[in-house]
Amino acid sequence: MINTELHLEILAIGLDSFSIEAMKKALKENGLKYRISFLNDVSEIGEYHKKSVEAVFFFSNRQSQKTTQDIRKINLAFSRAAIILLSPKADQHEIIGAFRAGLFDFLTLPIDENEIRTIIYRLQLHEVIQSGLWNPERAVLHLFSKPESFSVIEDIAASLNQYLNLFFNIEKQVSFSSLEEMTKEVNLLFKLSDHQQKRIKSFLRDPNGLVFGLRFIKDQFHFLVKKGEGRFAYLVAKNTSEFKIHDILSDYLSNVLKTSLSILSEAKRVDQIRLLSLTDEVTGLYNQRKLVEDLDLHIARYPHDKQVFSLLFIDIDYFKNVNDQFGHVVGSQLLVDMAAVLKTQLRASDLVYRYGGDEFIVLLPKSNVEESKKIAVRISEVVKAAEFVINHEQKYRLSLSIGISEFPSDADSAKSIIEFADKMMYMSKKSGRGKVFHITEVVA
Repeated sequence: MINTELHLEILAIGLDSFSIEAMKKALKENGLKYRISFLNDVSEIGEYHKKSVEAVFFFSNRQSQKTTQDIRKINLAFSRAAIILLSPKADQHEIIGAFRAGLFDFLTLPIDENEIRTIIYRLQLHEVIQSGLWNPERAVLHLFSKPESFSVIEDIAASLNQYLNLFFNIEKQVSFSSLEEMTKEVNLLFKLSDHQQKRIKSFLRDPNGLVFGLRFIKDQFHFLVKKGEGRFAYLVAKNTSEFKIHDILSDYLSNVLKTSLSILSEAKRVDQIRLLSLTDEVTGLYNQRKLVEDLDLHIARYPHDKQVFSLLFIDIDYFKNVNDQFGHVVGSQLLVDMAAVLKTQLRASDLVYRYGGDEFIVLLPKSNVEESKKIAVRISEVVKAAEFVINHEQKYRLSLSIGISEFPSDADSAKSIIEFADKMMYMSKKSGRGKVFHITEVVA
């Protein structure tokens, strides 16, 4: 039976008044005692001094990557808290990334009463567990039961942080952004012997090692933790549980961590292989296969978000002359240089692909024809003004013929929208090259 006498310390970040009232109503219906604090944004977490937070209700309407980063920040600040994301959009990729970052649950806005009741009930269960009814084995099973869900080492480190906070009081934590900085500081603290230094170096080289114990002093544990991407932390933790340190930091935990890291490493290897299959080997841009995948994804989303998008079909004028005059090696280098120019003129959300030969395609999400014309004209003018260097000294000028198509007004499938943009590009060439074209309008 669930204990209704639990007191929930709740932090609401960026919530509107309607969502707050719906949350309060569900809490009262469940007979829960609670206290709610409010922040306007995740950036204010550093100024929030209460660390005994059981639940964080967090609103986000941002790009999935930013949302995931914010959840990780919340998770690090309140490792015991259940994080509930509220968002008006239910993007599958965003939700998956959020759960990997440590999300507890997800609510689609506007709030449905049944959904919020379910989450409040789950929070009761969560609080019972966090109150100390977990043993180390159960905690490991819960936090690392789906190792395939970890997408980066930071996800595993975040789960480990949650695990440690269940049994330890973290008395000190020092973060390092480089291996050299960490090694120097640890040597000063412990005056490590040559043997100990070798063991640490071995740990750092081990792709399946995440925690390294430095010293045990009674119930105090000094250790190193890999945080991912060349980041490390030195922690001092005191055992506040009824379990012994060697039971908490058991071989079982070590083996589970190794398994998680091994699965992550294999997943990265598979992702790299897949990425190679979607990447053009000359320019490093995405290829036709990736273009079709991305178009299918945007088209599938359209019935839900009604977001138009556009394509730019780009052809380098008289590029055959470059290959004939200077050879294919020089031609390939010019393609690389052109790819770099295109990327500098695009927004973070835009995607550029090498379609084949001297042809490129740019996908402009949430952009209609008028917005796309402005981007296309800017690209065209920048390329005309650029001086491309050939054979380390000779300067060469290029121009582009660009065709535009918009989904769904010009075409309603991946194949047809590419073909439409291709036709517009040929109309640009026929109009004198170096132009931007859509339907009947030629833009210089």
